[in-house]
Formats: sequence, structure tokens, C-alpha cells
Amino acid sequence: MKRIFYFLVLLLALAAASPALAQTGGPEQPAVHIVQRGETMFSIARQYGVSVEAVAQANGIADPRLIYVGQRLLITGATGTPAAWVSYVVRPGETLESIAGQYGLAWHTVAQANRLLNPHRLSAGQVLRLPMSTGRTVASGVHAVQTGETLTGIAFHYQVPLWQLMEVNGIANPALILPGQWLLVPGQRPSWMPAPFTAIELSPLPVRQGQALLVTVHTDQPVALTGTLFDRQLSFFEEDEVYYALVGVHALTEPGLYELNLAATDGAGGQAAVSVGVVVVDGGYTYERIDVPNSRSNLLDPALVAAEQQRLAELQGLFTPIRRWHGPLSQPVESSVSSYFGTRRSYNGGPYTSYHAGLDFNVGGGAPVHAPADGTVVLAEPLAVRGNAIMIDHGWGVLSGYWHLSSIEVTVGQEVHAGDVIGRVGSTGLSTGPHLHWEMWVGGVAVDGRQWLAATYPWVSLEGSAAP
Repeated sequence: MKRIFYFLVLLLALAAASPALAQTGGPEQPAVHIVQRGETMFSIARQYGVSVEAVAQANGIADPRLIYVGQRLLITGATGTPAAWVSYVVRPGETLESIAGQYGLAWHTVAQANRLLNPHRLSAGQVLRLPMSTGRTVASGVHAVQTGETLTGIAFHYQVPLWQLMEVNGIANPALILPGQWLLVPGQRPSWMPAPFTAIELSPLPVRQGQALLVTVHTDQPVALTGTLFDRQLSFFEEDEVYYALVGVHALTEPGLYELNLAATDGAGGQAAVSVGVVVVDGGYTYERIDVPNSRSNLLDPALVAAEQQRLAELQGLFTPIRRWHGPLSQPVESSVSSYFGTRRSYNGGPYTSYHAGLDFNVGGGAPVHAPADGTVVLAEPLAVRGNAIMIDHGWGVLSGYWHLSSIEVTVGQEVHAGDVIGRVGSTGLSTGPHLHWEMWVGGVAVDGRQWLAATYPWVSLEGSAAP
């Protein structure tokens, strides 16, 4: 169930776990910022106390949305002091004590620095600013002492020297530990998941409107796994004894905190459940007006649009257990993007009640359209609104669609491979000129295809285990 709760810290920065430190060469020289995964031009500008326009102008960037990981940005007129801070993205199961301990900080220092409303409750995807003036970093996890445990047994369990465990925690007498006491464990990441859960990973964090979220679950034995997020049931797939689920975040999802609920049943019928807060942030989408010629205005008829959407919905929610995609997908045409995913749209001057569910590529009629990954064709037919259309099932609830084609060169049931020509660009259906409209769906929800094309593919753990 959604909780109406906004984190003030998300207004300060949307940065990845690895810090981006400013480099300064003197009071009159501009700072240099290295773009990290998850950052936007807006979050970077806020971090340095400058405007988005100033950053864009200093770097010759026409579209502030088009920055990439590793890009060097000159920051002129910066008033912030980011060199004294790092940004940390909270992961499932972490507490303020464990994060502060990793950086040699007191938990209340971190709480004050981030104006936390409730320091005892963090959520996956929340971004914390950590002061680094101490210059100390400790790679530690946190262990909650259980009834009957001894410090010697805990040290043996984590394979760390007893003396080191005592020194890190300031313990003079190893016999004097109490149930419920928190211990820093050098070299360990925290895990307070109930058995059989051992770890839960979410990527990317925080997740934006219109993105796909990968849920990775590790257990200490085979289980039957179920889950819900956004009041939708998740479908899990197992590879190499790890469980994965992909969740599409709708482009109109209200930014805020949502609850991911997971339940595992082991072979003996034992059950365990865990909940994780997931932060959704704004996608930063813009607005555009589309003027439809009178000759095609009949295609805006709500009844026609609804009937066609129902036809597609039967296919968009397909879940096949074999994953046919791996690594970044290939772009279906060689062309620039003329209209981005998520753009709020008005047709013929009407209200902005819809959004662009795909990417439009500015390419001439007749250009070949290529399959971006292996898959099975599940739709290949003319539609009223979308014109000549193709849909491909890539497995694990991931599908792609191609609209307004001049010709269709595949049939339903046909197996295609990445790079195969599947059709030709056209202007059929509700179209004002030749172009390719390309869509991606995850779990029946339209998502931004740019996430799947990025060279900095976010789900690197899956790259080496794709099905042949």
C-alpha cells in the first residue's frame, strides 16, 4: 500500500552510491563534476547552488535531459561545497546506524545533516548526504545480537578476529553483550532479513516514473516466491539460484514511497515475509502539442482508441519464462529521437490528459526497422490508430512494439534475432509524417526505452547469465 510520504532529502540530490567529488583549482576556476548514475541536470545544479541553465550554457548542452554517466561538467559560480560531502543511496535492509558506521560517523550526525523526520526508518532509494570532514571510512555491516549469542561466536560466524570486533565496538569485556545490541562487523554488509531471505537488491535506486525496476532476491535455499508492488502481483524468474522480477513503474505514478512486499515458502512449507520501502521520483517529463490533420481526426474517437488498447493489452501482459534479451538492447533504427517517452501530450489543443508511451525516431519512410533483441513475434497486423504494427515478446514480461510501419516483414510466431529486419518505416494510422514509434513494456506497463539502450546498462548482474 502506498504511503503518502515525501523525503526532503530527495529534493537535495538524486545521486548514486559512489560519490562525485568536485575538483577545484582555485577560487576563480570552475568546479568539475563527473556525472554519476541516477543524477539529473537538476540535481547537479541544486547540489552546487546554481541554475540548470547555467550548467547547460557552460557546457554547451542544448537539451538538459541528455547527460550521461561519466560526463565531465564544468560548474561555474558554484556556492555549494560538495567536496565535503558524498551522496549515498539507501539499499534494502540498511539502517541509519549501519550507514553511519561505514563512514565513521555518528548516526545522529547523519540524521541532522539530512533533516530526517524519522531517523529510525529509511527506505530503499532514499538519498542521504554524508559529511566527510572526518576523512574516515569503515566498511562495516551491523549485527543485532540474538539471545544466546556470544561475541566469540559472532566473530567466528563473520570470520573476523575477536579483538577487531571488540576494538571497533569499544568492548572491553567480550562477555558483556546483550540481546538486541547492535555490533559493527568490519568487512560485512548488513542483512536483517528473516530466513530464508539473505539479501534483496533493487536497481535502479531511486526509480523514476517510466522506468523498469529490477528486484533481485537471494535465499539460502530454493523457495516459492511471491510479491506485490503498486498493488500488482510480481512474476519471479530463477537463474543460477537467484530470483528476479521486473516491475514497470507507470509514467503517471505519483512520486513518493511505496511498499514492496515479498513472501517466500520453502520446501518444508515454512513461510517468511519481508517489506521494503521503494522511493519513486519524478521523471522530469515535458509537454508537447500534437495537431492531427482533419483527414485523420476520426482516429481520436475514444471508443476506437479504447477498443484498440484492449486488443494490445491482451499481449502486453505476456509472461514467458525464458529470457531472450541480455545486456543493452540495440536501437531499432539509425536515427535521432524526435519525441521522448513520457512527454505529456495535447491533441488539437485539448487538455494534457495523455502521455507519449514510446520513443519517436525521426527517420524517412522505407528505412529498415531492426529487432533490438531476440524474441518471438506476437502481433503483426494493421491497426486503426497505430497503423501497421508489430509486437515482439523478449521474455520475462519484456515486450517491444513498432507502429506506423509502411510494411510488415514478419509473421506471428516467427522467431527473430537481434538485428533482423522486421518491417519498414512509414506513416500509417494516427501519424503526421514518416517516423518510427517504438515502445517497450515491462509487466504490461509502458516504460522508457532509453533505459534499455543505455551503454551503462543498469542490470550488469544479468549480462552473463542470459538464456541461449
